[in-house]
Amino acid sequence: MDDDLAPETIALIDRLRAYWLEPGIKINPGAPLHQIESFEAQRLVRLSPDLRAYFATIDGMEEGVFDPHMFSFLPLQAVKSIPEELAHFGGIPDYREIMRSLPDPNCWFVIVDYLIFSAVYAIRLSVDEGNPVLRIDNGTHHQVVAASFSGFLKAYLDDSDSLF
Repeated sequence: MDDDLAPETIALIDRLRAYWLEPGIKINPGAPLHQIESFEAQRLVRLSPDLRAYFATIDGMEEGVFDPHMFSFLPLQAVKSIPEELAHFGGIPDYREIMRSLPDPNCWFVIVDYLIFSAVYAIRLSVDEGNPVLRIDNGTHHQVVAASFSGFLKAYLDDSDSLF
């Protein structure tokens, strides 16, 4: 893990792990550094320090696993950009308009699924624009729910209803 990482971020990730392990949620061990670097190189992005530390410590939940509130945190290998994940998803909800309604959709990556794609949470991976997290309900409705991944984790752990 990054030595420059804020102690609050480390504590938040530890709290998240304990929160998931207590009810027996199956989580993945941290992703190896080469996998994180490969993700960044292939997509020409840099994970924020808090997101990088999260994936190095907990690589999301096992496939198909949801918490009691129906959130599923994706492993790094399942994280995709908005165009890859949502641009052609015409089910319920219909996400196909997201490419027109969201500025710079290529910079956003889906990291959390809510209730089997009833909504998703995506983070902006950009060094210039910060790393806010959006809730996306369909192709035309999205809103920032946290200014950072750490902020998202804090909201999730303190009151997941606040993310709606």
